[in-house]
Amino acid sequence: MKRHLLIWFGLAAALIVQAALPAVPDLGNARVVVLANNLQNYYINYAESSRPSYNDDEGLAIKTQRIVDMMVASGADIFAFCEVEAKPVSLQHLVDAINDQLGGEYFAWVTDGINVATDSYDNAIKAGFVYRKATVEPYGSNYATTTTAYYKNVMRIQAWTEISTGERFTLSMNHFKAMSDDAAKAQRVKNASWLINGLRGSLKVKDPDILVMGDFNAQMDEDCMSVILNAGYEEQLLRYDSLSYSYLYRGTRELIDHAFANSSMAEQITKAVVWHTNTSQSTSYRYSDHDAVMVGLRLGDDPGEGVDVIDVTEPAQKILRNGRIVIIRSGVEYTITGQRVY
Repeated sequence: MKRHLLIWFGLAAALIVQAALPAVPDLGNARVVVLANNLQNYYINYAESSRPSYNDDEGLAIKTQRIVDMMVASGADIFAFCEVEAKPVSLQHLVDAINDQLGGEYFAWVTDGINVATDSYDNAIKAGFVYRKATVEPYGSNYATTTTAYYKNVMRIQAWTEISTGERFTLSMNHFKAMSDDAAKAQRVKNASWLINGLRGSLKVKDPDILVMGDFNAQMDEDCMSVILNAGYEEQLLRYDSLSYSYLYRGTRELIDHAFANSSMAEQITKAVVWHTNTSQSTSYRYSDHDAVMVGLRLGDDPGEGVDVIDVTEPAQKILRNGRIVIIRSGVEYTITGQRVY
């Protein structure tokens, strides 16, 4: 089914026809959802670069609306984006658009000090974060993973606090070197080494539970992936689906967008999936050439199989067993491990 949306950009109106997004994948009993996506050259100042596929306000409006539709449908709490214009206006434009659509100040973006117009190094794209203010808040500053000039913008670290529990984790968002010749492969090995060194014993890492996401431009058989795996990180998408893919190259399915977690983080993941927001669409309806990657989290919890809703009006017995509170109601035992009670 096609949807017809009328939006305004400045004084110009654009009629947008977009194919329906696929159903959002099941992420189990997650309390926090993280979504990472390469936005394929999302520029507000499109006239200053040849990178965007659009060259007028209508093209920008169409792409913005498609991204916002994805964000709203996803229900995610943290969005980690890459390949967006390296100026403050890029993520602010998305935040304004989604807040206007929802009718309130629900989302914000993490300021990072990146502005290609004033930087001493020339990298026109960056990685950055947008978040749902009611669910999470940034903890500490937004950091560059590496001191290597060109990659300061596209390899970023941000820690997060879940507001309802006070639990924290560290999120690393990355965009590795593209193309597949030998020189590019060697550069991706350097990217991976910078990543691991930046996460190892660094003051930038504000919580030891680390989730690493992004467009690595590499499948699992590349040497750069071995650098990450050998450092103790497990690929979470393949953990849940060995046939995962996020990109189509000449009709071939490839997994080049990834979600890695160290062991303590992996224990708090309810599920990790690729949401086929773009590879399932015809080219004319896509907002990017990469699919979105989603990870569900229950910070501080063993994810378990589900969340039981307890009728608190029913008589119950409360006991302490092995240091945990157990509620016995109608012959059913509920171990209290941080679940929400409604």
